Amino acid sequence: MSVLYLLVEILTAGAWKTPYSFARDSISSLGVTTCSTDSCSPLHDVMNAAFMVLGALTILGAALLHKYIPDGRTKKWILGLAVVVALSTAATGMFPANDGTFVHWTAVLPGFVARHAVLVFLAVAFWNHQRWIAVWSGLCAATGLVGAVLLLGRTLTFGLGERLTLYPLPMWMAVTGVAAILALMRRTVLKNVDMTLLGNGFITALLSLRPRRSLPPVSTDVLARRAKASV
Repeated sequence: MSVLYLLVEILTAGAWKTPYSFARDSISSLGVTTCSTDSCSPLHDVMNAAFMVLGALTILGAALLHKYIPDGRTKKWILGLAVVVALSTAATGMFPANDGTFVHWTAVLPGFVARHAVLVFLAVAFWNHQRWIAVWSGLCAATGLVGAVLLLGRTLTFGLGERLTLYPLPMWMAVTGVAAILALMRRTVLKNVDMTLLGNGFITALLSLRPRRSLPPVSTDVLARRAKASV
């Protein structure tokens, strides 16, 4: 469901009276509650609500993933960092950019750092258990870190650099969630097929055990009379 957050960005940006640039403008600009010469977001309530919902989804996802994370030190770090990301994301919607630079960035910065760390820990935790999850987590972490470096170095425009930094985590959540659902569906289908085959096999076994009808015994006198009659 986290992929819906990206759709909300597109919806909110489309409501702007002045052109919104995904390459130049910040994500936080979509949530500002006041209008200025450069920015005015009519659907700021929708965007800020999306931040809060994404935070709730992050905690929910961490809770559902908890029992599948291999035991070890990294497990506690993953859950702790997921909570930090969730609270930071929700706080971004609670304290929009126009509430003050210090307050807003205090809410945003923990999530900036924690989201990359949690992906790295996920890659480490799953490396010996589910290699594809580890590789996918590492790829998302690397993409986000490259984005952060390019953003801080001002190599990219702010909007593009910020999205390259922040988008990998919700994309990780969406893709991993879809993969989990597909795996569950496949396992359910295979289980149903196995049960059907088991049921058919059980019926076949019962039929094989059913006693066959046998002809009543015929006495020797009857057989002699039949032979004589045929002659």
